[in-house]
Amino acid sequence: MGLSLLPSAASILKNFYNISLRIKVISLVIFATLLLGLPVIYFVNKDFSLQNNMQLKLMSLAIGKQLSSQSVNYILEDNIYALDKLLKSSIKSDPDVVYVFIENRKGEVIASTFDGGFPAVLLKVNRFNPKKLSAVSIKTNDGLVYDTAVPILRGRLGLIRVGISNKRSSLLLYSLIRSIIIVMIFAAVLAIILSSSIAWWVMTPVVKLSEAFKKVKSGSYDVKIDIKRDDEIGMLARDFNKMALSLKKADEERIENDNLRKNFINNVIKAQEEERKRIAKDLHDQFAQVLAYIKIRIGLLKNLNNIEEAKESIAQIGEELTNALDAVRNIAKSLMPGILEEMGLVCAVSSYIDDINRKSLNFKVDFFPNENIKDKRFDQNIEINIYRIIQEALSNAILHSQANNVKISLKTIEGEIDCIIKDNGTGFNYESISKESLGIFGMIERAKLLGGDLKIKSQTGRGTEINFYVPAELK
Repeated sequence: MGLSLLPSAASILKNFYNISLRIKVISLVIFATLLLGLPVIYFVNKDFSLQNNMQLKLMSLAIGKQLSSQSVNYILEDNIYALDKLLKSSIKSDPDVVYVFIENRKGEVIASTFDGGFPAVLLKVNRFNPKKLSAVSIKTNDGLVYDTAVPILRGRLGLIRVGISNKRSSLLLYSLIRSIIIVMIFAAVLAIILSSSIAWWVMTPVVKLSEAFKKVKSGSYDVKIDIKRDDEIGMLARDFNKMALSLKKADEERIENDNLRKNFINNVIKAQEEERKRIAKDLHDQFAQVLAYIKIRIGLLKNLNNIEEAKESIAQIGEELTNALDAVRNIAKSLMPGILEEMGLVCAVSSYIDDINRKSLNFKVDFFPNENIKDKRFDQNIEINIYRIIQEALSNAILHSQANNVKISLKTIEGEIDCIIKDNGTGFNYESISKESLGIFGMIERAKLLGGDLKIKSQTGRGTEINFYVPAELK
């Protein structure tokens, strides 16, 4: 039989070679469409079957839960007639329900929808478990039946069993699949007719987009696609151009921010070393020399016989000790203001501003803390960073702004600490200065590290306004 098929196959191939090219292409496309359609039909049927079975299981569970809650009173009252009526009404209301019965904790059936006698085999199919729901599938001559056991009153009164058949839903499912297959065939035929004519028109810009994506992936952001269309592909091309431009700007900003961070870290390290040198110098020039002088004076006291001279020498030693203590306090205050830790943010800022106003005749700082922040204490990290931001802002205003007045407002609003620092100085071009100023970068980084943000508004001749906020975490 196998050998007899060979001449037939050879004849078909010979005839196929002799027909027109158009028919060849159409025949090959039809054959390929049918070949590809078969697995599609299979998976659609499989998926719909799974979904249908899941819906039936959920339906049986829902019916079981409803009947379980409705039957509690009847069971407690031992009203078998009402139970039978309740179970039979559930079958009438839903044609998919095959049977419903109730068994007590002993495994005895106390009510059911079976009129011709209860099939005892059902009791062995789905074992009684009062602690959880259980569902099994039973093969029958009329198809699958999904049997669900639902505990009544958490199993104290037994359980209710609901059986739902998939016969009717399977018929509906097959009808739906048949309709889908017909639609798919028509769609495939239409796709075959149209695909050959639009393939080139569609694929050309897609190829361009693919090549452009590869360039962007490799790190080349100077890519622009020139596609003049108003359809989805044209929109995609324009969005791609915008994306490439955004990536280019983001990459430039990332490189710029990385450089700023590197410079900032280097300058922080450098500042730390300079601060250490300054502290060492202050300790040597002020504190160490004073102590050495005091040591000498104490040594001279041994040789003094005159009480008055000794008293005068002791008084001078006391003055020198006072100066030494002041020097230590100044060094400690420059490192970490003690008032910040002891009295809080508002008091520390007020003290710092008072020092500035006391030392300068032509420069004044006005501080306006809101009443709702004066007596509050915040997390130590928040307080020191806000203090440093205000300190840096005032330092910039004193050194660079040529201002004679700075106004600072500090308040809490809806869980945030808001601060505005505004001077009447000459201002500056923020776009050009902000990229080079490590002080500005440091203030912004401090605010962002706390989960907030800092914005600077400045124009030449119109002063500068610094506005920042951070979350207010109470101490």
